[in-house]
Amino acid sequence: MTSDFPQGTAFGVTLRSLRRATRLTLEELAGLSGVSVRALGDMERGRSRGPQRRTVEALADALALDPEQRDRLRRLADAGRDRGGAAPPPYLLRTVPDFTGREDELATLAALAADPARTRGVVLFGPGGQGKTTLAAEAARRLAGHFPDGCVTVQLHGMSESPVPAAEALVLLLTALGHPPDRIPVDPAAREAVYRSTLADRRVLVVLDDAADEPGTRPLLPDAPGCLSLVTARRPLAGLEGVQRIRLGGLSTRESAGLLERILGTGRTAGQRDAIQRLTGLCGHLPLALRIVGNRLSSRPAWTPDRLAGQLADEERRLSGLVAGDLAVRSAFALSYRQLAGPRRLLLRRLALTPGRDIGPELAAVLVEGDPIAVEDSLDQLVDRGLLEESALGRYALHDLVRLFAREQSAQEDPPDVTAEARLRMADWLLRSACAAGRVFEAPGAPEPWPGDLPPFVPESRPDAERWLTAERAHWAGAVEILSAAGEHERVLHTSRALYWFSDRWSEWPEWRLLFGHGARAAAALGDRAAEAHQLNCLAWAHSVGATQYPEAEEHARRALELATAAGDRKQQAWALAYLTGALMGQERATEAVPVIERALRIFESLDDPTGTAVAARQHASALRDAGEPEKALALHRAQLGISSDVPGLDEYIQTLIRREIAADLLALGRWSEAATAYRGVVTPHTHRGIERSRAITLEGLATALEHTGELGESRTHYEEALRLYEAVGDTAAAESVRTAIARLG
Repeated sequence: MTSDFPQGTAFGVTLRSLRRATRLTLEELAGLSGVSVRALGDMERGRSRGPQRRTVEALADALALDPEQRDRLRRLADAGRDRGGAAPPPYLLRTVPDFTGREDELATLAALAADPARTRGVVLFGPGGQGKTTLAAEAARRLAGHFPDGCVTVQLHGMSESPVPAAEALVLLLTALGHPPDRIPVDPAAREAVYRSTLADRRVLVVLDDAADEPGTRPLLPDAPGCLSLVTARRPLAGLEGVQRIRLGGLSTRESAGLLERILGTGRTAGQRDAIQRLTGLCGHLPLALRIVGNRLSSRPAWTPDRLAGQLADEERRLSGLVAGDLAVRSAFALSYRQLAGPRRLLLRRLALTPGRDIGPELAAVLVEGDPIAVEDSLDQLVDRGLLEESALGRYALHDLVRLFAREQSAQEDPPDVTAEARLRMADWLLRSACAAGRVFEAPGAPEPWPGDLPPFVPESRPDAERWLTAERAHWAGAVEILSAAGEHERVLHTSRALYWFSDRWSEWPEWRLLFGHGARAAAALGDRAAEAHQLNCLAWAHSVGATQYPEAEEHARRALELATAAGDRKQQAWALAYLTGALMGQERATEAVPVIERALRIFESLDDPTGTAVAARQHASALRDAGEPEKALALHRAQLGISSDVPGLDEYIQTLIRREIAADLLALGRWSEAATAYRGVVTPHTHRGIERSRAITLEGLATALEHTGELGESRTHYEEALRLYEAVGDTAAAESVRTAIARLG
């Protein structure tokens, strides 16, 4: 008669499970291993608790165990030999004394531990290197008071080639819970029933570290009302029922610096704030990378944070530099990468070619020449594997260090010509799509994008076009550089022309300086002086309006004027003079600017150009004000306010600018109350976005007027908002002026 609970130890039960998994009888295993049938029987029944190492190795060879399985069997045998007793708990969590951050996550876990009936478990998931196990260990330490019957843990080796099966994990957990090894059932279902009955009247925290999937985890989740499980995994394990999920991302900038300071001590970090910030940025705020950096510095007392930051700044060497002993960022990513099927590995490698950080399915499909719907499924799988982040709905982002890892894999696995072809295909598609979107904002009849093998993105409306150009701006800007380097001058110039009108809607984007700079070089390479003059005018605008880089704007405008004159292009001559005026006024050279803008105004009027005339007339009046004639400026600006409504497409924007200039005229005249009222009436038009500096100018003017009328509280509020906007756009001179005004208020 057989017992429902055959004798055994953790080693014996595991050996029996492994033998049955390979469908070997005792006799067959004996023949393959050279271990007698009787000795094998004694091991499986627990009479031989800890066989010698050579016996374990012979059994592992006969069972064809992989390294992970072999190591587990070896550890159980070693534990059985210790004092002849049962194996100790299978895996103990290791806490670190310098644990930093994750306070929100710990607060959530504390609330759940206080009321474990709310959930059966919590899945801590996220990419490799985010410190999931470290957080679980810290949580177990802090929450010990909620679980008087202790904490049991098991390492499931989910990222290895042979994760621990649930049946084996149950043996380890039951052993840790003190269940007699000789009473552990062989049948997995019976084993799970014993596990649940063992926990039924206890309050235990169960930590399941590095889970692979739902089938390997579900049998291990306790359902007793006083118990709680913490599961760490790279995937969210979406199929598990009755659990809550907490996704771990990188640490904050403050937490990253705090971790390095705790590892190194204040003596090593004092006065090193900038270097520490550089290091945390180079680590991408990844806890594993920060730990490695801290350990490397602590092991080399003569090294400074600045020296290590200098080494890691080289992207080609960064992953090799993020190694300390057996800790390596590259290895953490490789575990996930090895588990991917070939097409998904290729997708990850291709994503590293993109110029921007986040990406949509359409561009990803271009990179692998696949169907966007199928590619989106693969992107979701990469998110599950912790190699991508879903930065927004339908957008996917590569962590900086994962990007470097993917580039390394591409260099090892992909022929260079294949990679180069994929990069050019991506860049070509991006610029054709940018042209298709940009022409929506052009006059009717704007040129179509050039033909290509893959159809470009074609917007259905202006909002659709603006969404695409905004979401993909880092990508199409990077594509300009790629095609420019490839000598595709006509395509670069075509793109620059197609985005000309759209650029005015987001005047402060830095991408315009890149685009128009490459556009000017493309026109020069093609020998088209008129086109080069136009691109240089656009570049002067981008430096002046978008970046307050007035000396650079002056240089480009003067060169554009020279080229336009040589080409006989009077329209571009007039625009060059207008942009030169703006550059001179930005440098407080209004007296020089007055005759320049008067010349531009005459040319625009002779060409019967209403748009250019309206712009030049406004600039002319503003130059007169700054040159000391505010009364004349006010009269001209007020006269222009009605005339500007006749300029198609620009009336709202031009009128807004003129109203702001009128307010500035009143300010220059010391008519404070009128100026305050005028500034309050200036509203940024909805047709133009991203013009923070324009808003800052308005707020500074309003604050100045209110300061003189004695409304100091409101004045301070507007000064402070203007300061924030100036700092956001990098206008340091204006920001300093506002700081002086705030200090003046006391």
